[in-house]
Amino acid sequence: MKRFFIALTLTAALLSLCSCHRSEKKGKTGEQQVDTVMTDNKWRSVDPLDINMNPVENFAKDWMALAVGGEKSYNSMTIAWGAIGQLWNKPVVIVFVSEDRYTKRLMDRNDCFTVTGFPQSKACRDALLYIGSHSQKDEPDKTANAGLHVEFTPSGNPTFAEGCLAIECRKIYSDAFDLDLVPEEIAEGMYSQMGVHSFYIGEIIGAWEKR
Repeated sequence: MKRFFIALTLTAALLSLCSCHRSEKKGKTGEQQVDTVMTDNKWRSVDPLDINMNPVENFAKDWMALAVGGEKSYNSMTIAWGAIGQLWNKPVVIVFVSEDRYTKRLMDRNDCFTVTGFPQSKACRDALLYIGSHSQKDEPDKTANAGLHVEFTPSGNPTFAEGCLAIECRKIYSDAFDLDLVPEEIAEGMYSQMGVHSFYIGEIIGAWEKR
């Protein structure tokens, strides 16, 4: 049996980015594109113990997309920081969001979130770069403009049709970093240029891999 382990990667700089899929229904400008609920013929459910990933590589090298919200209002960002493992006898994912990010408002407001991994392709990389350099707050059609499509889990949480791994989490703890406890070189370096990060610990309540 594969062991479920914790791996935490904190890269030298955070790459924050964002995105979304349903049946090609495009609304007026300013309306988010709504696509389809995940279907069994494309996705297969997996036990958290059997998630096939290398967390350090998936977060730091390949990047993953964090998404939160529902059909009426959702947002996403690409993350290069993250951890996956076990806490309080629960399988968990930990993500980090700067107070500067629009996504943080939705993370604080919603009970659940997803992280999505993508195939290694130029199209996916370009899409993640696009959503990382554009804000959903200023560009409501950001997801569609990036060429991404949001699908929703059976519980109604957003993930991506272009993804190959989707992990759905229920928030069980969150807090902001205390700058008095952060290493001095980080507090005076990184956090002199950006807002402090909050971390969100989510119990894994669903996981799917592309067939």
